[in-house]
Amino acid sequence: MSKRKDILIVEDDRDFSNTLRVMFESKGYDVRCAYDGKAGMEEIVRQKPDGMVLDVMMGTLTDGFDLACNLKAKPEYERIPIVMVTGFPHEMAKIGTDKFQSILGEEWPVAKFLEKPVDPERIVAAVEALLEK
Repeated sequence: MSKRKDILIVEDDRDFSNTLRVMFESKGYDVRCAYDGKAGMEEIVRQKPDGMVLDVMMGTLTDGFDLACNLKAKPEYERIPIVMVTGFPHEMAKIGTDKFQSILGEEWPVAKFLEKPVDPERIVAAVEALLEK
């Protein structure tokens, strides 16, 4: 029997995280949740996930983006497929692009980017497609 795939959800909206967790678990995945980039990195070091769902804005405006960049810079973690889910374009329009200058123009270090609001089923499908590659 093959090992169950491990999914890490790094998202500060606990209700949304729990919805995703339940959906992934119903499809046979092991799921862990972290609610900011620091806790997400601790989970990754503890056990490298097979795939990730990652929000951009958590503890800071670029928390998730910073975590993704750190992962892509480390050979042991650079191949973790990441689906980034965020309301970032809406927030950028409200707050102003100057607040996001540190990540504008940077290449997004993720395999798939989905803009909130997004149907959780679409997120699960995106992760599953990446895991099949």
